[in-house]
Amino acid sequence: MKFYVIIPASGSGVRYGGKLPKQFIRIDGKEIIAYTLQKFNSLKSVDSIVIATQKKYFNKLRKLVKENAFQKVLNIVEGGKTRHDSVLNGLKMLNPDKNDFIIVHDAVRPFITVKKIRELIKEVKDCNAVIPGLRINDTTKEVGKNDIIRKTIPRENLWIVQTPQLFRYDILKKAFEKAGENKFKGTDESSIVEYAGYKVKIIEGEKTNIKITTNEDIKSLDIKELLKN
Repeated sequence: MKFYVIIPASGSGVRYGGKLPKQFIRIDGKEIIAYTLQKFNSLKSVDSIVIATQKKYFNKLRKLVKENAFQKVLNIVEGGKTRHDSVLNGLKMLNPDKNDFIIVHDAVRPFITVKKIRELIKEVKDCNAVIPGLRINDTTKEVGKNDIIRKTIPRENLWIVQTPQLFRYDILKKAFEKAGENKFKGTDESSIVEYAGYKVKIIEGEKTNIKITTNEDIKSLDIKELLKN
């Protein structure tokens, strides 16, 4: 039983600002994606890592991988126009057994803890598809035309989804195949697996496992403390 990691890193980082995509922005002296890769590279259960990014950043990533001795990064592939396409391109580079597992994690979620990754790995062995998330505590509204509220949505069963998302390889592969046949594009991997008719379990994630989108996302955080885990 092996675990393979796909890191979609093709975002342009427009909302973050700056000349480089946000995954290459340095915080505390190191690129955001380097912190992300470090977590998975350190896990014995991880066999290899594939990164999907824009072709013009291949050399930059190769240099980063070499400088940090990320020996488990075996492939860098060209990302697609969407996250869906980037993950699919990464998946095509792998050749696991059907009972191996795929882990998909956002390049710009560097604060995921190794403890939580291990918890997800343990969980997926029993349920075959698992993702982390956070329960919604605030009142949630559905809004229609002209920003007029249509209704209040019961929040008891609502979650905000995070990554890493873990799936048995044959399930994820078949889900992408069905999505391709029907021209369905998922916003995350669990939506594709759900579309294909498989059950996905959700477990409690981490509040600190944020997706860095803008510069404001990290201004109020204790970066050094978060990166210890």
